[in-house]
Amino acid sequence: MRAEPSPTPVRPASPPAPSEEAAPGAPVLAVLALVWLAAMMWSAHRVIVSGEGTLAITSAALALPSVISAGIVAGAGVSLAVAHLLRRGGTVRFVAALGAGLLTGLGAALAVVSSYGGGEASAILAGTVAAAITVGGAVAGVRARSVVGAVVTAGLVVFAVGLVLDNFKDNLISLYGAGDDASSRLSAAGWAALTIAVISGVVAGLVAYFYLRWTRRRAGAQALRWPAYAIAGAGPGLALMVAEVIVRTLGSRVLSLAGEVSEADGTVQRMLDESRVNYALVVLFVGAISAIVAFGRSLPSAK
Repeated sequence: MRAEPSPTPVRPASPPAPSEEAAPGAPVLAVLALVWLAAMMWSAHRVIVSGEGTLAITSAALALPSVISAGIVAGAGVSLAVAHLLRRGGTVRFVAALGAGLLTGLGAALAVVSSYGGGEASAILAGTVAAAITVGGAVAGVRARSVVGAVVTAGLVVFAVGLVLDNFKDNLISLYGAGDDASSRLSAAGWAALTIAVISGVVAGLVAYFYLRWTRRRAGAQALRWPAYAIAGAGPGLALMVAEVIVRTLGSRVLSLAGEVSEADGTVQRMLDESRVNYALVVLFVGAISAIVAFGRSLPSAK
């Protein structure tokens, strides 16, 4: 008899591949980042136009770092939203993200020039804001969009927390024993600034961790390893460091003009420069450590 051919084995359907790494809530993050940038620009505009001559330059130097850091996060948020809407990846997504950041930067620069009036300080502010937003847009074009989303989210929360904690800075200075002499006040102010930076770093790490966890559950993304959590937690501090580099390069003319107003202004400017760098470094390292610790505690314990 003729043997019947054996039926072709039916292979079980493979489970669906995890969806491409995405950033849930990217449009909302973009709107919030733009609102924060607009608030910082409005605040800077109010203090700059209220002064004249050297006072306007000093005000611009004081407002420049906060506007630049907000610009980096806003550029990343807008470009992340654009990349989130695109189905194609690779070079197309990166170019689209970079273009979105560039267009947003040009729009912010035009807003600065038209509303702040002429003058060297306004022109430098417009250029540095445009550069900061473009840099943020370029960062948002990378493949790890969920990590960028975590950085944007954590950065916005850190900005808000820093704004709230600044209102209690005098209370912290008194708590750390500020007296009538200058040395005790300076020491207490240093401890107060360190406390604010540590709290901001812890918040950055935890917010980045929870965003990445939420992304994995919502979008079905692949599980990320601990370096992704570390980078996300350190992201706000990295953004502040990049902002400081932009301020000290593209905005160096405004800083030098503000420092030349008087010897006291120069001393204050140097102290503020050092304080911003210290704050950024603490937020960077504490944020990374907090995110790693939170990730480690989420791992199943070995039996």
